[in-house]
Amino acid sequence: MIDAIAEIFGALISFLYSYIPNLGIAIIIMTLIVKLITFPLNNKQIQSSKKMQILQPEMKKIQQKFKDDKEKQNQAMSEFMKENNINPLAGCLPLLIQFPILIGIFRLLREADKFLDMSVINPYLFQGAELIDLLAVPNVGFDNFLNQISIYYIFPLIAGATTYIYSKMSMPSDSSQKMLLYMMPIMITVFSFSFPVGLVIYWTMNNLFSIGQHKFIVRMGEAKEEKISSGLEDVTEGKKDKEIKVEKKSNGKKKSDSSGKAKAQKGKGKK
Repeated sequence: MIDAIAEIFGALISFLYSYIPNLGIAIIIMTLIVKLITFPLNNKQIQSSKKMQILQPEMKKIQQKFKDDKEKQNQAMSEFMKENNINPLAGCLPLLIQFPILIGIFRLLREADKFLDMSVINPYLFQGAELIDLLAVPNVGFDNFLNQISIYYIFPLIAGATTYIYSKMSMPSDSSQKMLLYMMPIMITVFSFSFPVGLVIYWTMNNLFSIGQHKFIVRMGEAKEEKISSGLEDVTEGKKDKEIKVEKKSNGKKKSDSSGKAKAQKGKGKK
């Protein structure tokens, strides 16, 4: 299965490279294509995460209420999630799909000769300068890290930083998940030192596109909520104006009726 995924992405990169002869740009465009394909799933994940953040205080109240009875706590939490249409698995599904893609691209770049025609493809990020080999793995040992500053070390650090930013944006502010917020970027940084640079670029660009997508969806949601609330305000103001007009009309009618009665009584008095 992993080889099949690697072959698909190998064919895609070869196609992109035939139009844009730069492996780095081909990887970035491939990342964007994957992001667009998985957009609906990521959209659900972001919406679910946002809803979880909004409902977090209520969930904490449930946890506090049944802190001595885990069974009742789980039951109450399950009912609360069902009532508010929260799917706890919505956040995991994009990650489950992303994982085999990541492994496939790792296989593709680790065994590039098997899936790509390397007689045609230039593996360097900058075509005119052989500075960064996208298929290379940084040679990092403890002594090497201390004694040698390499440009390859920048990529894992950027990958870790972008992972932290996106995790902080998308993760609910729950104390039980704060450890994961720091552990995930550290793991990605450490693992990235043993990955081909091209894979680290893929992961970094995936994070950047995810950050952009998250901001876009959240802003769209806020604009929608603002539109709905302003619409409700307009309806409320319209009702108030209508009520004032009706009140003025009824007051005017009362005045005309009372003045008519007064005139009638005056006429009777004259007779």
